[in-house]
Amino acid sequence: MKLIVKLIALTLLLFSLALIGALVLAVEDKPRLQGRADLTAERIAHGKQFFEQNDPRRLKAGSVKQIRLEQEDLDLAINYFANQYLGAVAGLSIDAGQAVIEGTLNLPQSPLGRFLNVKIAFKQTDKLPTIDHVMLGKLWVPGFIAEFLMESILPRIQPLVDWGVLDTMMREVKFEQQYALVTYQWQNNLPAQFSGIVFSVEDQEKITIYQQRLSELTIKNKGNLELTRLMQPLFQLAQERSQNSDAIAENRALILVLTFYVNHKALNKILPQPQLLIKPKWRKVTLNGRDDFPKHYLVSALLAAYAGTPLANAVGLFKEMEDSKSGSGFSFNDIAADHAGTRMGELAIGSELNAQKIQALMMQANESDIMPKTSDLPEYMAEAEFKRRFGGTQGAPYQKMMREIERRVAALPINQ
Repeated sequence: MKLIVKLIALTLLLFSLALIGALVLAVEDKPRLQGRADLTAERIAHGKQFFEQNDPRRLKAGSVKQIRLEQEDLDLAINYFANQYLGAVAGLSIDAGQAVIEGTLNLPQSPLGRFLNVKIAFKQTDKLPTIDHVMLGKLWVPGFIAEFLMESILPRIQPLVDWGVLDTMMREVKFEQQYALVTYQWQNNLPAQFSGIVFSVEDQEKITIYQQRLSELTIKNKGNLELTRLMQPLFQLAQERSQNSDAIAENRALILVLTFYVNHKALNKILPQPQLLIKPKWRKVTLNGRDDFPKHYLVSALLAAYAGTPLANAVGLFKEMEDSKSGSGFSFNDIAADHAGTRMGELAIGSELNAQKIQALMMQANESDIMPKTSDLPEYMAEAEFKRRFGGTQGAPYQKMMREIERRVAALPINQ
């Protein structure tokens, strides 16, 4: 019996020493990467063009298609994801037959160091890439161990996603110099599978509850509706539910439902489960007497709540640049609505405390509490006029106007 106890004690000691040794090798004093993703209106335009050229929804079920993904685009996407969701910095490099993702994650201060530097090397195969090896600081992890861990972790990260379906969809990935060629077979049920990546069963239940309440409000109230008349009771419901729930998740669901409604978009576009959805009565929704402001305000809030402030700001500016070329013209009024909505969405999910604070404020907020004055801001400018008056988005007059808009947004009661 004593021998068994000694063997167990020795095993635990060796395991502890191995773990400590791994941590010493993995955690470092210096970051390998520094910098944040630079999202611009031009990058958004590039992404929109790429999607339009490769929109898989145009394909018939079973169709096979190959697309080319540039290293620059993938590097930006990976770094933005790392910035936004992990507070980390990441980068991607692609060479013939291989690809490498590197990242740096800030850690709490400790004697071992402040940074976890990660490197994941992928190698090309006849079908899909496999992990060649992983480096955690100076700790080298062989590919077969990393693959095993990934196969074990993925189903637990998001059990709603049928990874088998995705594996069937992907036919081949080839790495060339600074780009990847991806061959896939389109399947009509993929949108339903991808919706599970973003929205869990719990998320869908929350969305359904706010959709039900919104339907009741739109049936009860006739004619045009001020945005705040919908926000007040919805945020009151969010506050009540947050007593026994996650306030951030409640706010996200509320913002999503309201955004789709003011834009007259059905939720089954993203949640292909019609049995869960209750259709509201479509009404015109206004903010400061205009029906375009709620769209700008809420789309920006939605992007900030789900994808982050940099993306929300870049998308808003991209929309105005597009309008200056062929739409209603560049509008600083719209920019103000974008930034006010972005700030609300940012606060609504910033922390549990901020989420609850926003709920309390929005329950009784008037239009002047959430939207700055815009009547004196220039709008309806064609591209040539915008460049002449403001020097484009790099001009000093433009920068001055943007600072004024930010000042007005910051002064709103909900931001105090």
